[in-house]
Amino acid sequence: MPLIARFGLPSRQVRFEEFGTSVSKRIEGIPDTWLETLGAKDLIDACLFYKLRLISKESRKVELVSGRNTNGDGTVSPCSNWSIVSWFEQRVFAWSDNPTPKRFATDTLIVFLTMLLATVLGAIFYDLDMEACIVITYVLAVLCVSLLTVGRLHCLVASALAVLFYNFFFTHPRFSLTAWGRTYPVTFVVMFVVAFIASAVAVTLRREVHASQLAYRRTQIILEADEALRRCSTREQIIDAIGAQLSKLLEAEVIWYAEGISGFAPQRHFSAVSATQTEPIVETPMAHRAMENRGAVGAGTGCFPSASGYYLPVISDDKVIGVMGACLGNKTPLPAEQNEAEAVVGEASLALNRIQALEQREEAAVLAKNEQLRANLLRSISHDLRTPLTAISGNADVLLSDGDALSADKRGELLRDIQSDANWLNATVENLLAITRLENGNVQLNTTAELLDDIIEEALRHTNPDICQHCLEIEPCEDLLLVKVDAKLIVQVVVNLVNNAVTHTQAGSTIRVSTCSRGTEAVVRVEDDGPGIKDSDKAHVFESFYTIGRALADSKRSVGLGLSLCKSIVEAHGGSIVVRDAVPRGCAFEFALPRYELTEGAQEDAD
Repeated sequence: MPLIARFGLPSRQVRFEEFGTSVSKRIEGIPDTWLETLGAKDLIDACLFYKLRLISKESRKVELVSGRNTNGDGTVSPCSNWSIVSWFEQRVFAWSDNPTPKRFATDTLIVFLTMLLATVLGAIFYDLDMEACIVITYVLAVLCVSLLTVGRLHCLVASALAVLFYNFFFTHPRFSLTAWGRTYPVTFVVMFVVAFIASAVAVTLRREVHASQLAYRRTQIILEADEALRRCSTREQIIDAIGAQLSKLLEAEVIWYAEGISGFAPQRHFSAVSATQTEPIVETPMAHRAMENRGAVGAGTGCFPSASGYYLPVISDDKVIGVMGACLGNKTPLPAEQNEAEAVVGEASLALNRIQALEQREEAAVLAKNEQLRANLLRSISHDLRTPLTAISGNADVLLSDGDALSADKRGELLRDIQSDANWLNATVENLLAITRLENGNVQLNTTAELLDDIIEEALRHTNPDICQHCLEIEPCEDLLLVKVDAKLIVQVVVNLVNNAVTHTQAGSTIRVSTCSRGTEAVVRVEDDGPGIKDSDKAHVFESFYTIGRALADSKRSVGLGLSLCKSIVEAHGGSIVVRDAVPRGCAFEFALPRYELTEGAQEDAD
């Protein structure tokens, strides 16, 4: 949490012992961009004040002692040894060093009240014959003034008042500025010098502490920015995170300038809770100049320093994608603030490059997958379409050249082969077109309320004629299952599943088609007792152009589209489809569709 600065230290390891008993927390892996904002002296000072322990320059690890204890559940509780030092850290040292008319009057009042209190205490010591404590009391009062006021003027005035009050109230003759005795002038001079030097040292210490606290707050914002950027997964999230952190860092409203519908103009506004609530000034030309210069522009810079804002370009892949502009009003950012703001924007650029690299990797993966699909399609089409086309062409040539010499049975057999191959080609083309339309979202479902058993009955009329070589069993559900679907598409699903079972099982095998109700779903199950499907293939059977074993055979030709089409159609209806092992052997394809319940009005219309 506290200050992390550039480790410009000797090569040896530097250690600071922690003060007191408290719980420590370790931060590791500090990015280089965070380590270039402050010097080594600031790091050491911050370590001494904030009770840090620098573990190693080489490992870039800093152990932070928070000064608070943690409970067993990880929550933070106040330390039991809370002292007045903590009060000074939180209340006195946290005061702003910016002099204002109101603050000047307050500091003047503090000076007089402190001197009055010191005089009262001095009177008590005088009555107790403890005159030696009176001078120390006034010096202590001057030290308190130096801690509670801004600037050295009040310390000088307090030192002078301390001498005058001591002379007036406690030297002989009393209540007079005349002092009898040769030692009094020397006492007054030494008293003034000691009080002034002590107050000057205290003022310097307080200012250094205040600067360290500001650096701690800004560094904490940088740490928060890095943590926020780590969680971002899109460009918009990165812009939001960096805008919010810059607003907290510079305590001003931040505007994101980028190309939009109306050209280069403000697109988003970010305002932290601590930001100065002033009317933001939009300076689009300044932001545009920052984009052209690819560097900081505006207040505190060498380019347009009279501008009311501070503008930083955000670069991704060596291209400026936009500009962050902080509306500072009349305030000029400190050099440390500028360095830290540039570090935050640099972290954003790295995060944007990371997101872009991930997007490019995903695009490359998609292109590779599409290329693989294209290769699979060409491989499947070149084999499976050529085989039936060759058979059709050969049978047609035989019929044309030797048709009269063939018997009627032989001609019928050739014609049936031609018809079978033509039907297979037609089904393949229909499946290919259907799955393309579904994946592109070009299919409009024409849903109607249908009985699931009627859909099964219609589908069995269009299955492969070779089904007659198998034992087909139908097990309808005892209840009437009503679904709201596109009947033509669901018929195609059942046809594809039954034809798949016919193609991949031996003649004489049993194919069972059953329906049942499962909660709010209607389930259709197509089961066979064939050789089944390997577990390694089950995860891929619904992919386009995937065939079992990656091998194609003329006896079981397939382009791997039927099951992929089934999955697309079922999911388009809000259902699901799975493949399981059948008992005792074989496989079972099962798809579920939402049941449709008729309302009272719909039932009356149906009647």
